[in-house]
Amino acid sequence: MQEFPQTMPVPDSPPIASDGFPARATGPWVYHKKHYFERYVDIFSRGVGPKWAGKLSYVDLFSGPGYSIVRGTNDEVKGSPLLSLDDEFARHVFVDVPEVLCSLEKRLSEHPKRSQIVLVPGDCNEVIGDVLKSLPADHLTLAFIDPTGLQIKFNTIRRLVHNRKVDLLMTIQLGMGIRLNLPQYIQTEGTAPNDWMGNSDWRKDCNAGGSWSQITRRIVARYMAQIRKLDYLTVQDRETEVRTDEGNLLLYFMVLASRHPRGEDFWRKATQIGPSGQRRLNLS
Repeated sequence: MQEFPQTMPVPDSPPIASDGFPARATGPWVYHKKHYFERYVDIFSRGVGPKWAGKLSYVDLFSGPGYSIVRGTNDEVKGSPLLSLDDEFARHVFVDVPEVLCSLEKRLSEHPKRSQIVLVPGDCNEVIGDVLKSLPADHLTLAFIDPTGLQIKFNTIRRLVHNRKVDLLMTIQLGMGIRLNLPQYIQTEGTAPNDWMGNSDWRKDCNAGGSWSQITRRIVARYMAQIRKLDYLTVQDRETEVRTDEGNLLLYFMVLASRHPRGEDFWRKATQIGPSGQRRLNLS
């Protein structure tokens, strides 16, 4: 079984995109994420648009600078904030730490939808109150939650969705967030996995034994069960894998949680065709 490296390289300064502003360095797997993100957001916004005309919002809790550059190439890839602006949302709320959000702010300064954009600088867990103030309570909101590890706290999600209509499109960072750090989490009293899960029950999955892959998948299954406790439906057979090109290592899942059955329909349609154009067999 191939394992992840035990240490991560020290990040370099962010690359500069062709517009002169900092971007985010990434791997070629970003194309897969972009593919599913674009398909779902387009299907979602068109599917609910007639009913929620003028009352659709989008929030991105880890928005990034707006562009990524694929390592070893000059390929620039639009990030989720810029992609969301191509769809019919009445309000866009972008959240990230100030040093990242300032690049996005510069990129959006002349955007035609600038008046519909709210930028909330800070750790989303700490500024979730400001995020909620920026989202109209009577809107249907699509939240994209795409951390690089376990940075999102479960209580933040709980607060985001309380008494609101919010669909959750998330990446579950199984590889870099859980599997890579699991030995350290087991040996220490670190709070990151507890905050992410909302409790310490993930230790039960570790104590059950098995390979690292088996343990981490049990933890992910437990996390999705936690989401369902918030009265969400999840598409359990469409937890879409995103892997590295080299070594075929599983990095993360993209998952959808909605309180309405149409959310499942939209996600099935979005994931029906993969990035290569291959159509997925629908066995449900």
